[in-house]
Amino acid sequence: MSLDTGKSASVTDALETRITTRDFLDKPVPDELLRGILEKAMRSPSGGNLQPWKIHVVRGETLRKMTEEGVRRAQAGETEDPTYPAYPSPLWEPHRSWRYKLGEDMYALLGIEKDNKAGRLTWLLQNIKFFEAPVGLIITGDKRLGMPQYMDIGILLQSIMLLAREHGLHTAPQGWWRNWPDLVGTFLDIPETQEVLVGMSLGYGNPDNPVNNLYADRAGLDEVSTFYD
Repeated sequence: MSLDTGKSASVTDALETRITTRDFLDKPVPDELLRGILEKAMRSPSGGNLQPWKIHVVRGETLRKMTEEGVRRAQAGETEDPTYPAYPSPLWEPHRSWRYKLGEDMYALLGIEKDNKAGRLTWLLQNIKFFEAPVGLIITGDKRLGMPQYMDIGILLQSIMLLAREHGLHTAPQGWWRNWPDLVGTFLDIPETQEVLVGMSLGYGNPDNPVNNLYADRAGLDEVSTFYD
């Protein structure tokens, strides 16, 4: 299935054509369009209407400097203490297999063999470049937030992703940015009371890169649901 770069005409179409896009065109997102998407996303629900999110929109010179410094640090072997680990450890089935298959499917599309560790590491650095997207979003929240508020922030992310598809844009939600809170804090104005929770790449997806043909498998409804009458 190839990347759909058209404008989604319905929520169903937006859901069916949304993917984690891992390569973007060198094409700016008009400011009015970007602000419109984010303003509409503000209608996302949150428990008690707490609205527990702060959105940092990274573009232009700030984006360039932040990603260049990130690449430098990563290539130098530097690491940071993540805000939160990406997954529970050890990861159990069936989640472990879902995660493994996604990675192998992605590298197969890229033509990077399993024993090509250098190639895989080079590709991982695309995360720190926001996959070449013209817009990077960093979502932070107060350190006192709890799990219900994290769920609310997930709803905000979904709103942004679906609104992006309505306008022919694509996105890549990136929990990966939790690995680099100090890097983010070097370039963005994040108060001590806030912490990095998630990032997102946003822009026009590149339909010519085979990695954007990756439509991840999903479990069947009967595998994850129980109906009660």
